[in-house]
Amino acid sequence: EGAVALAEGLMGNESLTSLHLSEESGITDVGWAAFSKLLCDPSSINSTYHSNHIIKKIGENTPLDIRQHLKLNANPHPAIHKILKSHTDLDMEPFFQWK
Repeated sequence: EGAVALAEGLMGNESLTSLHLSEESGITDVGWAAFSKLLCDPSSINSTYHSNHIIKKIGENTPLDIRQHLKLNANPHPAIHKILKSHTDLDMEPFFQWK
């Protein structure tokens, strides 16, 4: 599928911030899943960290998970936000010094 190839081709992208995919583009659930993984790969913390944090807009009528990832990309330090949201089992207590 073309959307899968496009999403895979955007891995490592550091400059493209916006795509315009129209409703008529015919992207299937498989294609949207590839874009979701591009924006936030939850397979490991390292994969999430190396996901795309540059793209801010893909088009109209994108699935909810993609809209949420794009919204996180608009924040400062999107990788941190994505890691915390995607890896809820991460023990954060060692990062805080309780007194």
